[in-house]
Amino acid sequence: MSSSGSRLPGDSEQNDRHRSEERAEARLSGDLADRFTDYVDAHAESKSEVVREALDDFLPASEHSQYVLPSDPDLADAYRALAGDESRTVTVDVAEDILCRESHPNTPKELIRSEVLDPLRETGLITVQYGKVGIHPLTRRGEILEDTDAE
Repeated sequence: MSSSGSRLPGDSEQNDRHRSEERAEARLSGDLADRFTDYVDAHAESKSEVVREALDDFLPASEHSQYVLPSDPDLADAYRALAGDESRTVTVDVAEDILCRESHPNTPKELIRSEVLDPLRETGLITVQYGKVGIHPLTRRGEILEDTDAE
């Protein structure tokens, strides 16, 4: 049996698209399927492209995220775990709990401040003072570009 059965014309063994790309499948039903079909039809985009864009926006540590995030993937995950649509303030203890549970489950709580919160503070997206963590809201990249264009 030939291993080239899944290759397209022009693909070679070294450049096999099935070896360099991750394939994911999902079945949609009900309202989600209807909304997906309506969106694809209305925007004349391929289903694959819509799914890729949605996953890119959803998954943490994406370099192409719609939000302004730290360049370090671990810090990006941490910031997304803490941030929301509005500024907020939580205690350091609550922030450590969130990070231990959502973005850094393998990091002991006693190391979260030095390994996650302090480096995240250096990005300017959070502040840590008097036992509280001030968290800047998620900012869409487009908002930054719009502000730059206006100047």
